[in-house]
Amino acid sequence: MTKFVLSADRILRAALRLVDAEGLDALTMRRLAAELGVATMSLYGHVATKEDVLLGVVNLVTGEIELPDPETPPWQALRIITREFRRVALGHPNLVPLIVRQPPTGSQGLFTLEAALDALRRSGLDPSMTAKAYRLTASFAIGFVSLECGGFFKPVDVAAGEQFAPIDVSAVPRIAEVGPHLASWDADAEFEDGMDVLIGVVSGWAGSSGPSQVVESNGGGSGHVERVDASAHGDPQPTVGGR
Repeated sequence: MTKFVLSADRILRAALRLVDAEGLDALTMRRLAAELGVATMSLYGHVATKEDVLLGVVNLVTGEIELPDPETPPWQALRIITREFRRVALGHPNLVPLIVRQPPTGSQGLFTLEAALDALRRSGLDPSMTAKAYRLTASFAIGFVSLECGGFFKPVDVAAGEQFAPIDVSAVPRIAEVGPHLASWDADAEFEDGMDVLIGVVSGWAGSSGPSQVVESNGGGSGHVERVDASAHGDPQPTVGGR
C-alpha cells in the first residue's frame, strides 16, 4: 500500500478542486485538511497561512496559460496570451476575483507578464508606452472576463426593477429598444472584436513612435529581430526577454 505523502503541491491542488467546486468561501484550512484526510495543523508544515494557499492556487492556475513561443510575431503573441488568459479564467470562474485582486507575484504570473511585455516591446513600443499598453490590454481582458464570469452580460429583465421600485417601460425606451439585442450574444466573437479594436489602437502608438533600432527578440542570439523604439523614454540598449 502506497503511503500518503503530504506536500505543498497536494495541498494547493486540493484547494483548487475545492474552490472550483464550491467557491472561495468554502476554502478554510480546516475544510482543506478534511478534504485531504489530515489534521489541520499538519498543513502548516507545508504552507504558512491561508493567504499562501490562495496565492499558490493562483500561481497553479496561471501555469495553465500556454504562452507563445518567443519568436511569435508580437501582435499574434499578444492575442495568444489574451485568449489564453480568458480560456483559463473561464475554466476556473470562482477564482477570477482572486486572480485580479493584485499584480502577478507567483513565478507563473511573472512568466505571463514577461511574455506580454515582450510582445509589446517587440512591436516597437518604448518601455514607457509598453507599460501604458499593458495596462490597457490587461484592463480589457480582466474587465471582459470578470463581467462574463459574474453574469453581468445576461439579458436585462426590465420587469425585475419592479421588485425594488415600480417602473414603467416607457421610462426606459432605450432599454426596451436594445434589450432584445442584449438577450443573445456571441461572447467569443465579441472578445475577438474587442481585441481587434484594442490592438488597432496600440499598434497605432507603435507606428507613431520616433527613431527605432534593431533589437533581438529575446535579448540573445536567435537572429530574429524587430524594430524597437529608442525615443527619449527608451534605453539605448534595451533588453527584451521571453519565457
